[in-house]
Amino acid sequence: MSLTLGGDRQPLTRTRIVHACEQCRARKVKCNGEDPCITCWQHNQSCRYREVPRPRGRACKKLKLKEPTALSPAGEASITPNKDRCDRKAAPARTGAHRGPARYSPEEYHQQLELRAGIAVSNSQTGSFQFYGPSSHFCFIQRIYQRMKRQSHGRLLDQPKTPVPTGLGEWGLERFMFAAGSGSFRPLGGSADSFLSKDMGYRFITSYFTVIHPHMPVLDQRIIIRLWDQLWDAPTPGREVKSRDLVYMTLALGARTMAREESHSAEALDKWADYFWAQSNDYSMLFQEPCLKGTHLLLLKAMYALHGMRPNDAYLYLGHAARSVLALGLNRSQVANGPGPVMHKLRRICAFFTGRPSGFLDTHIDVSLPEDIPRGGSTLLEASLGAPGGPTTECAFLRAMVGIGQLIEKVSSGIFSLANLQALYDHRKVDIAILECDASLQEIQRALPPYLHFFTYDRPRSEKWREIQCAHLGLAFHLIKMMIRRPALVYSTVSQTQGQSVADSQKLENLQPSIDLSIQSAKEIIAIAHSAIMDRATCIRNDASVANYIMSACVTLLYHVLDPITIDHARNIFSSVERGIQCLDQMEHNGPNAGKALSMDIMKCAKDALFLSTIENSHEEDLAGDFPWLK
Repeated sequence: MSLTLGGDRQPLTRTRIVHACEQCRARKVKCNGEDPCITCWQHNQSCRYREVPRPRGRACKKLKLKEPTALSPAGEASITPNKDRCDRKAAPARTGAHRGPARYSPEEYHQQLELRAGIAVSNSQTGSFQFYGPSSHFCFIQRIYQRMKRQSHGRLLDQPKTPVPTGLGEWGLERFMFAAGSGSFRPLGGSADSFLSKDMGYRFITSYFTVIHPHMPVLDQRIIIRLWDQLWDAPTPGREVKSRDLVYMTLALGARTMAREESHSAEALDKWADYFWAQSNDYSMLFQEPCLKGTHLLLLKAMYALHGMRPNDAYLYLGHAARSVLALGLNRSQVANGPGPVMHKLRRICAFFTGRPSGFLDTHIDVSLPEDIPRGGSTLLEASLGAPGGPTTECAFLRAMVGIGQLIEKVSSGIFSLANLQALYDHRKVDIAILECDASLQEIQRALPPYLHFFTYDRPRSEKWREIQCAHLGLAFHLIKMMIRRPALVYSTVSQTQGQSVADSQKLENLQPSIDLSIQSAKEIIAIAHSAIMDRATCIRNDASVANYIMSACVTLLYHVLDPITIDHARNIFSSVERGIQCLDQMEHNGPNAGKALSMDIMKCAKDALFLSTIENSHEEDLAGDFPWLK
């Protein structure tokens, strides 16, 4: 598998296989015509081709009259069969001895299969089972553990011996994979003596619209405040506050993102967040009667799962929301296209599902992307925040995120998919997928307005919500860029641990540009997060979803530091990891654990990486002196 940008590649052409082997004929599957074919090789079966191919069409009549002789009339023509036509249908015997050598080897096949393997995790207490694919961060962390322990015999393809993979279990990361204990299944109603003051509710709502709304603009602050006020009105017979669940989820996310104070510790705020999350868990009507408010609620649930650092939960909520969007027809132009703020909001909601792994195919979408529509001296985003302002390009962020989201499927199918094994010897498919992703990223970057230039660190300061959008866009941009080439890191290890010969050193050398680009994107993720948390948008330190990006970048860098590298290179890697740890230390809400739980995980992983790397002992002492947290 080639993970570098190769030279001039010829366009792919489909090769038609005329003759299939006997096994593929019997199983009625496609044969690639090799010796052995890839299907027979996978099933460890003998691959045999017919020596005399079966004639197709109408059989030639076997008529053969004698040549003219002295006894036959001189003018009588002798009739012979159409020999040329029959010969054209007769192909030479296809045996293994007459065909060229196979263009793939068992070692290479196992390497490619291992590269695309994921991990399975089960919960013996609840019976829950989850699978994380090869592109997931949890799977990559398990690979770090394997490499640290130099488990040359251990593979992800092997049958797991424990419910939780060993590396994730030792580092305690299974807490991010399943529901956070019994509190996740609390009945509706909660505690009867749990009350939140009206002013504190306003603060929660303000926190939500300050931190989360800029990169998920689906709600209107004025409407949420009005609904919150209605909950404090005197009870009236026959009157029920609608959209109560939306208010509760807004309060839950607001509690997650509110700055910690002396009177309100992170632990207390997390308890309020869990409480309001549990109050909004009535899904009975949500799946029976799809509605726009239900889609909003599921999006908020998905965001809450991201703040708890549980990607599978977010995926499930996003998938349920996508089904609601399909039922509502928000993906169709006849429903969502048109002037006015209502249609604009519908297109804005549809943009959250385009390209994302939600079961929502892009081919089902014909609605236009959200455009920039100022209204009443302010944009819709500013209007939803209740803040006046001048014309701006509020939808540029959504359009850019749509483009990045569309690359997820391309990366999954073009780089991580097992379907590539059907044409294992053709490396051009991966190269073309990488070229297409790079071209799409460059096009997205060129179309950005100045305030979204995340790649320009000395850009002028702008409003807080714009800085938040810029940070999230840069993090997502470099995450995709890192994921495109991160398999090169794993492949370089898999090929070595599974007996890669010295003759293939050139192939590993060709992977180095991809490895360098992946490491550079990981450093950019940490740099963007550090700039936002420490300076440009300090409120983003309460956005726990940013911790997902930082963790992914740090583990990628720590995987790389295990290579035989120079002391200067190791110092550069640990310097970036240290900045990531500083960012995590500043974050006040880290999923189910507050404080420095995540940064401690990274530091422990970094220590293991240093002591298990190929760096000499004297250099280890130098690095520990430069970075005291490594001691």
